[in-house]
Formats: sequence, C-alpha cells, structure tokens
Amino acid sequence: MCSHFDSHRSMVFRKDDSESFDSTNILLFLHKWRKPLIIVTSVAIIASIIFSSSFFITPKFKSTVILYPAASNAVSKALLTENPSATDDILKFGAEEETEQMLQILNSNKIRDKVIAKYDLINHYGISQNSRFKNTLLYDEYDQNITFRRTEFMAIKITVLDKDPQMAADIANDISALLDSTKNDMQQERAQKGYSIVKEKYFKLKDEIQVMEDSLKVLREFGVIDYETQAEMINQQLAIELAHGNKGAVDRLQAKLDVLAKYGGSYVSIRDALEYEKKQLSMLKAKYEEAKTDAEQVLPSKFVVNSAYKAEKKSYPIRWIIVVISTISAFLLTVVIILIIENLSNYFPSQLDFLNAFQPKQNNIGATTVNKEPPIPPGQPPQVVQDQHEMTPKVIMQQTPEPEKSTKQKEIITQEKPNRIDKPDNDELIHNQENQMEMYFKNINILKTLFKWKIHLGAIVLVSIVAAAIFSGPIFIKPKFESYAVVYPANISPYSEESETEQMLQFFQSKDIRDKIIEKYDLAKRYKIDPSYKYYQTALIGEYQKNVSISKTPFESVKIDVMDTDPQVACNMVNDIINFYNEKVLETHRTKYREVVDFLSKQLALKKIEIDTVEAHLLVLRQQYELFDYPNQSREIARGFLKTVDGNNSSNINHKDVLRWKNNIQEKGGEFVFYNDRYYDLVKEYGANAKDYEEAVKNLSKEITFSSVVSKPFPADKKAYPIRWVIMAIAAVASLFFSFIMVMVIENYHVVSKKL
Repeated sequence: MCSHFDSHRSMVFRKDDSESFDSTNILLFLHKWRKPLIIVTSVAIIASIIFSSSFFITPKFKSTVILYPAASNAVSKALLTENPSATDDILKFGAEEETEQMLQILNSNKIRDKVIAKYDLINHYGISQNSRFKNTLLYDEYDQNITFRRTEFMAIKITVLDKDPQMAADIANDISALLDSTKNDMQQERAQKGYSIVKEKYFKLKDEIQVMEDSLKVLREFGVIDYETQAEMINQQLAIELAHGNKGAVDRLQAKLDVLAKYGGSYVSIRDALEYEKKQLSMLKAKYEEAKTDAEQVLPSKFVVNSAYKAEKKSYPIRWIIVVISTISAFLLTVVIILIIENLSNYFPSQLDFLNAFQPKQNNIGATTVNKEPPIPPGQPPQVVQDQHEMTPKVIMQQTPEPEKSTKQKEIITQEKPNRIDKPDNDELIHNQENQMEMYFKNINILKTLFKWKIHLGAIVLVSIVAAAIFSGPIFIKPKFESYAVVYPANISPYSEESETEQMLQFFQSKDIRDKIIEKYDLAKRYKIDPSYKYYQTALIGEYQKNVSISKTPFESVKIDVMDTDPQVACNMVNDIINFYNEKVLETHRTKYREVVDFLSKQLALKKIEIDTVEAHLLVLRQQYELFDYPNQSREIARGFLKTVDGNNSSNINHKDVLRWKNNIQEKGGEFVFYNDRYYDLVKEYGANAKDYEEAVKNLSKEITFSSVVSKPFPADKKAYPIRWVIMAIAAVASLFFSFIMVMVIENYHVVSKKL
C-alpha cells in the first residue's frame, strides 16, 4: 500500500518537461524565440554603432611619455666628490625606490595645478566657473584623462587623453618637464638651507682664523717667531756666551728667553689651534663648494625614453568593443526577460494574460498538447481521496479537464473529510510536508512570493529609501569635508631597523602632536564631547582617530587625511600636523644635541683648566729654573760639564752656571718633560673636543624642516561624508531582505509549526 502511495506522490511532485531548462533545451528555446532575439540584438548593434559615433561621444587622442628616474640628482656628489660611489653615477638609472618617489611626485598637486593653470583645463573640460563643486569635477576629469603607472620594466609611463591630439602631446611632454622643475624645487629648498648653514659656518671660521693670525702677528712682533727653533738656538748661543764669559751677550739672550717664557705657551697654543682650524677650513670649504653647487646647479632627474607626439588616430572610444559588449549584453538580457515572461505567464495565467502576446505561436507538428493547471500552492497538502473498495490512499492528478470541472472537483476534494478511512502514518505526512517545503524554495516560488507581496515589499522599500534620504541629509548627519597632504621624510636618520618613512609615521602618531591639535582646535567642543563624561579621554581620542588618518602609501610616502565639517579647518589641521611634526622632530634632535653641547662644554672647561694649570707649571719652570728646551739644554750642559766644547772655548767655560743649570735639570728636568708633553697632548685633545662642540652647537642652532611636501592640502568644495546614494542603496537592500524573510515566515508558519 505504501509503495502505491509513493508512486502516486512522486507523480504529483515530478517536474514537467516544460518546467526544466537544461542544455538539451537551449537550442530549442533559442529557435522558439529567434525573432525577438534577432530583433533586439539587431537594434542593439545599430544603436551601439550610432551612439558610439563622434556625434554622441567626443573622441579622445592618446599621447604617452616613457621615462626612467635618475639614480642621483646631487651635482656635488656626482661630479665634485673625490671618490664618488657607484650610486652617485649621473649616468646610472634609478632603482625601485626612485621610481616610487617619482610616481608620487607625478601625482602631486604641484604638477597638477601647474598643468591646469597653463592649459586652462577648467574651461577646456567645459566645467562651469560657477559650479559649486568645480574643483572636485576638475580633479576627477584630470585623473580620468591623465594617468601615471609603473611599467613591467621599472619605467614610468605618462598617458594623456584629450580631444585635441596636439594638446594631449603637449600636456604629456610638459608633465615630463615639470617633473624636473618640481623635484628640483623641492630639493632646492633643502639645498638652499644647507648652503646657508655651511656658508655661515665657513665665513665664521675664516674670521676666527683671521683673529688667530692677527694674534700670532702680535706675538711675532714681541719676538716669538718659532718657539721651538728659537729656544734651541738661543740656548745653544747662551751656552757659548757663558763659556766665553760674555755677560752682556748672556743678559741679552736671557731677555729673549724671558720673552719666550712669557709668550711661548700662547704662541704654541694659538699656532697649533690655527693649524687645526685651517684643516677644518679646508674641509669646510669643500662642503661649502658642494652646497653652493647643489643650491645653484641642477641635474635632470630622468631619462626620457619616448617623448609624446601628436596622435593621428583616436584612442577613445573603441567602437567595436562597445558594439560587441552592447550586443552580448542585449542578447543575454533579452534571454533573461524571456525566461521571466515564460515563467510568469505559466504561473499567473489569469493575472498576466497580456504576456501571452509576447510568446510565439507553437508549432503543433509532432507535438503533444498537454493542458496543465498551476502547481499546488506552497504550504497546502496534496489532495488525497480514499477508494471505498481499496484502503490505499490515492493522489488525484490535476490533468486536463475543463476548467469548470477542475475547479468544482478541487472544491469537493478540499471539503471532503477523511472520516471514512484511516489517515496516513506520520512518516508519510512528514515526508509530504518536506517535499512541499522543498518546492517552496525553488526559484519560481520565490518569484511567486515576491509577486504576491509586491505591494507590501515595494512600499517597505520605498519607505526605507525615503527615510534613508531624509536621515542621511545635513539636518541629521553633518556633512564632512576631506583634506589631505602627501609628504616624504627629510633630514632624519633611522634610530634602529625602521625606515625613515616608518619613523616619520611614528612621530605623526605621537601623543604630543595629537594633544596640540586637540588643544588648538578645541576638538572636545568641536566634537561635542562633555569634559565631565566618564570616558571623556577615550571618546575624544576615538573621535580624533576617526577623523584624522595618517598612513603610509605604496610609494613610501606618508598621507595625512583629515575630515571635518568645515573644509578650511580640515585644511588647516593638515598643515598644522605637518608643522607640529617638524617642531616635534626638531625639539627631539635639539634635546639630544643640547645634552651633547652641555657635556662637551664641561669637557672643554675642564681641558682649559688643565691646560692653564700645566702652562702655569711650565712658566714657573722656565722663569725660576731656566728650563726651555730640555733636549738641547741637557746636551749643551753635558758638553760644558764634561769640557767637550770645541776650540779655545774649553778654557772659558762658566763652570758655576753650568753646575747651576745641571742641578736645575737634574731636579726639574723630568717634571719639565712631563708637563711639556702633557701640554701638547692637552692642546690636541682640546682641539678635537672643540671641533665636536662646534658641530653640536651648529646642530643645536640650525633651523630646518624634516618633511618634503609633495601634495599640499586645500579646502575641499564637495563633501566626502556621508555618501547618500550608498546609504540609500544599503537601506533598500536591507529592508527588502528582512521583509522577504518575514514574508517567508508568515507564508510557512503553519507548515513549520506542524513539523515542530
């Protein structure tokens, strides 16, 4: 009995051949609807040919420039450095880093604004000067017509589209030329500052050297010309005169020794310092010449492979692509519409009689005519009757009776109660309901459900769209304007393994810069955050991070993006973030240099005290013990003491003075040698510390920036938030989806409740 019931049930739920649509029926389907398909496709071809003509779409001509970046742009390093490295070769092509930097410069507003101004693109593109969003429209049109990209060969391709072929070529070539001037302007700004620093240091050192030379000139006028040589010669002559007993000559020589004793230390100190400073001046002069060359001379930053030329043939639009795409799209869309028409006409024959007019006439040759009733509505149990003689349930098939008889029979069967027979078991009923649920989720039943509830769903979607349009308006959501800048790091070096860009990004995201921006623009009041709120700081920082975005670009630069309800405030905030960054980095560097300056200053003071102490000891040894030049004096005293003086002078040796000097050398000779050597060592150490000190003072006092601005911020003329059409679209889709879910629940509540 069960098998008999299953066979009848399978007959009820078996798909009819006309309901299936697989690959075997595609050709028959296309042949059936060949006339509408041919007509629509032909119309699409003709329309696409007409509307892709120059009468409707203005043709554009393309010009391109292909170039490579240069490896080095510093003239001094490439040409004036004594031992330049391989990377400084002016004939070397740039690597990936230079290519990315060049792409960022090409996308900067500096080049864009110059091109717009030179060619008056706002009028050339037909944008009204009175338009509220003229800048936004202009920049969008510029970005559509002018593109930059990196090729697979690490070159850069500049592509320009324009309705005037000559203008397209001129714009492409001018952008290539502006690349040099823009990059050189950015570098010249730094080079000029570097040149001014080196120039000031160079001439200051020259003045100091001149003062030292004037001091030596005064000492020479006192008779100190060459301390070491004079001391040696005077001591030799003094020994001779003492041997002769020439008291007048001895007194004159002693007076000269007194002068040497008084001014010798100063002479040696100034002379050695002058020698050191002249070496520094020579090195600084080389840097001065390099900085001057970099500030006044420039090298091209690129190698042009292909220059742009006037195109002879338009590049846009490509008519055959438009025709092909339009034809295929029209064909596929027509097929989809035909499928919808066929299904709707089958399942809604009474409501959609007018759709039958679109169906072609059937060819009755070799075909079997089968009239069918619509399928059983979802949620309804199959119509079952019992045979009085057999206890086997039978499912009455909806065949092809007359419409009046079929309707009457359905009413009788529906009203008939199964009091006379046994009910099917639970498994059969559950299986029946599962098949009905399976049928309900078929595509055609979804269409039926949508059509049934079309008014409700349409009203809900319409209300959601209107509500989204209202609540996304300026009354409920204040519009925000976007302003941004693109910058590269400059004059900084990594602390550890991070790159310069990553270091710059970390400074931008520091608490100090954030707090300065919050304080200057009173963002708590601007963002309407109550200071008495329990989570005031968290809310304020969260709102700041929501409106201020700082990120690294693919070209190793940093993009600062600010959103605000006032476009001018957004622009000012971007500029102030850059300014606060420069101040922050400068103060960080100055803190470290200040520590170095303080340390070296103390070291110099200690060295000076030690030098003065040693010099005072030497002065005592010179004046009281007559020790000036230990090697020569000890040699001459030894000769006098041993009477090894040549010639007749051996009989005239002043033994008294020789013994006195001999005792002085024996007593203080070692002390003199120690302090004399220590004095020269201290002078050298003092000179090295003085060099480091001057370098630290120069770094402490320099006024430089640490960023190169590629794209400067500007006040936006069009809001960036909210995007109303996106909100409306999301609201419409969401409301349709959730409404359809509710409809499904309502439609199948009784089936699901029985199953549960």
